[in-house]
Amino acid sequence: MQSSSLATNRPRVAVLIPEETRNRIFTDVVVEALATFAEPVIAADDQLAGESLPELLEDVPVAITGWKSPKLPIESLAPRGSVVFVSHAAGSIKALDILGSLEAGHIRVSHAAPKIADAVAEFTLAQILAHLRRHTEMDAGLRAGKPWFELRHNHLGRLLGAQDVGIVGLGYVGHLVQKMLRPFGCNVCVYDPFIDTAQAKELGVTLLGLEELFERCSVVSLHAANLPATEGMITRDHLESLQPGGLLVNTARAGLIEKGALLEVLQQGRIFAAIDTFDIEPLPDDDALRELQNIYLSPHCAGHTVESYIHQGLSAVEEVRRFLSGETLKQEIIRERAAALA
Repeated sequence: MQSSSLATNRPRVAVLIPEETRNRIFTDVVVEALATFAEPVIAADDQLAGESLPELLEDVPVAITGWKSPKLPIESLAPRGSVVFVSHAAGSIKALDILGSLEAGHIRVSHAAPKIADAVAEFTLAQILAHLRRHTEMDAGLRAGKPWFELRHNHLGRLLGAQDVGIVGLGYVGHLVQKMLRPFGCNVCVYDPFIDTAQAKELGVTLLGLEELFERCSVVSLHAANLPATEGMITRDHLESLQPGGLLVNTARAGLIEKGALLEVLQQGRIFAAIDTFDIEPLPDDDALRELQNIYLSPHCAGHTVESYIHQGLSAVEEVRRFLSGETLKQEIIRERAAALA
């Protein structure tokens, strides 16, 4: 549907986000921001799911997409169609099926991954601190009536500043995590084949190989992109080399870890894990991970906050404004690097 109150000489911008997601990300404030310079064309759910999407996108130069948006019809994308810019109010663009058009230079694409990264990085830090200070055990123990001093003695915490913390992948989230860790004074170690020693020195981090990082660090947090080259990159051997009582945090993708390895190693009881992403989502009720006491489970929520949703929508709209006015985009996916993104 279209807003009839807007001037028809403004560029038409199609909002291709299902209502459930749109209500959280594309709030009235975001729609009003878009309406100041463009004519929003808000697609209904039946239009997104049906065969009328190409018709909706006729003479539309810009599309805004998000979580659960449909694949974009190739006939609607330049050079055959009118859509020349896609502003994605989420992170990965894989589900949109536009990578070929982007890499061919037919369209330009921007995404909101940097906005989501703020929430994921903050959640990662929270998981690390909660583990080191044994928050879950303290809370459960007090509720169960365990002796006060015995509880404190048996679950003595650790200082984050005294740890070697490993980060696998220094992309948007990994970069923010290392930045957040800096004030605590811990030694941040990084594995990222795209980072050289000069960059590591500038960031104040220690560059290590993957094996050495797991052997040295008491906390390892995964932030690598989920690509064919990174599928199963964290093996059982890596997990078993983590220090006793060490913590693995995964707010990236489950596919980074060798299938079955995490469960097998956790069942040994040597290490802990804070896991936000799983091979099957939602996590099945009978999944064996639910039975373990040395794992902190969360429902793929690291990037989800009230404020992040609004920031995603506003940033997507701002990228559209910049594109239409000929300004430099701030969150553009460079086509030469697109395939290496999550």
